[in-house]
Parts: sequence; C-alpha cells; structure tokens
Amino acid sequence: MSPQEGPTAGVDESSSDALRQRIAELERQVGEQQRTIDGLREANAWSLVSQDVQQSLLRLIDCSTDFIGFADMEGHALYVNAAGREMVGLSSMEETRRTLVQSYFDPVDLAYVESTILPEVMRTGQWTGEFRFRHMVTGTIVPVHYSLFLARNAKNEPIGLATITRDLRSMKRVEEERQRLQDEVIRIQAVTLAELSTPLIPISERVVVMPLIGQVDETRAKQVLETLLDGISKRRAAIAILDVTGVSMVDSAVANGLVQAARAVRLLGAQVVLTGIRPEVAGTLVGLGLELDGLVVRGTLQSGIAYAMGSS
Repeated sequence: MSPQEGPTAGVDESSSDALRQRIAELERQVGEQQRTIDGLREANAWSLVSQDVQQSLLRLIDCSTDFIGFADMEGHALYVNAAGREMVGLSSMEETRRTLVQSYFDPVDLAYVESTILPEVMRTGQWTGEFRFRHMVTGTIVPVHYSLFLARNAKNEPIGLATITRDLRSMKRVEEERQRLQDEVIRIQAVTLAELSTPLIPISERVVVMPLIGQVDETRAKQVLETLLDGISKRRAAIAILDVTGVSMVDSAVANGLVQAARAVRLLGAQVVLTGIRPEVAGTLVGLGLELDGLVVRGTLQSGIAYAMGSS
C-alpha cells in the first residue's frame, strides 16, 4: 500500500466533502439573506411610495370644497377637512375632535337623524339625500347634499362613519334667482297680455276707444274697468267707446261688468258709448233687466265714433 492509498487519503476526501457541503450551505444562507434584504428594500420602497400617496390623498381631501369627515362608531369626530370646518364654524382640528356627529345638525333635525339616517346607514352601509347642517357659531342653517356611509377595515368590519357632504347654498341661490326671474317674466307677460287684451286707444284729445275681442270673464272684466278708469283719468277723456263686436259671448257677468264700467266712468264725469251690440247680446241685456241709464248704445264702431266726435 502506498502512502497515498492509506487511511490519510480517506480522511482528506471526507474533509473535502464536508468543506464543500459547508460552502454550499453558506452560499444558500447568503442567498436567503440576500433575498430577505431585497424583500425588505422593496417593502421599504413601497412603504415610502405608500406614504407619499397617503400624503397626497390627505392634501387632496383637505383642498376639496366639499365637507369630508370621519368619526368613530360612537360618533366622536376624528377628522374634518378645511372646507368642512369652515362650513360648520370649527376653527381647528383640536376643536373638531371635541365634537360629536349630532352637533353638526340643527336640534329640530336630530330626531330624523337618529330615527332614519343612522339606522339606514347601519342596515345598508349608506344614506344619501338633501339635508341640513348647522353653523355652530352663528346658528345658520346650511342646505347640503349629505352622504353618510360606514368606513370598513380590510376584514370588512365597520370602524367608523365617513361623510362627503356638498354645500348647496350657491346652487339654491342660483335656483332662487332663476325662479325670481321666471316669476318676473311671467308677471311681465301677464301685464303685457292684459294690456293687449284691454287696449285703450285715443282717437282724439277727448275720446278713447277700447275694442274687446274674445271671451270676457270676471277677471278680464275687472281689467277692463281698471284700464278704462285709469285711461280716462290720465287723458281727461270725455267719452270712452267700448266696442264688443269681437266678444264671443255676453253672459250676466259680462253684462254686469259693462254696466258697472259705465257707472264708474260717469263718476269721473265722462260717458260710455257701447258699440257692436249683436241681437243676442241686446237680448241678454234686456233679459237681465239691467239699468242702462247713461250708457249710449250704437250698432257699429263707426257710428259710435261718429257720435263721440260729434259730442266732444
């Protein structure tokens, strides 16, 4: 047996195997440590990115013009953004954290909040609709579009109450102004229509003519009387011609209105000439037994004008 083939050779080979195994184990451990380090670096990088995202979201929320707030399940306010604090009169976050959700409402609305809104949120997770907030300093009522919902954690467990609420005062003012303008347009149209339906036309310094067309109801008869008296007074007219050629129907109300107009005009020292009387209208007047004293009747507008010009 040669020296290389003796027991020492077997020991050397065994040591070499052990050394290789040790080196392989160390390399495996180093690889695992490197992967751990790489994972930590990645997690740390994501954490930094996540923090940046969170800060950006917070800045975005705080710059929002809507009321954005969060409270715990007992209703203690935890956060309200700048617009929300201004809306309800809170000066700081410290003051905000001393408030309850109930303090944001007018006391008369609390019953509805507790009986309807909060139970709906707990049952379905959300309530949305028009409601009212209260300015805590001035007591001013603020109309809002109120959205209240449950905030949940990763396990879908409710952890608080969150809200995004929009101030509707500007929109309400726009709506009110639009309604005011619409009402004004309707009023002007009504005045214009009344003037067109009861026109008073001067044909000389002392004579005016009011031609009536269509249906004369109680309201229009009143307009006729008002326009007639106002026109006679302003123009100092001596004779007013009422032409009913175009009136579709003369009933007792219309007949009474004509007679009242004649009497009122006489009190101003003027005279009414009624023209355009058709046979059926004449029959109505006679049948009603109305007193026509002081009321000159002519068959046509032309004959009425001729009478008025000759008398004035």
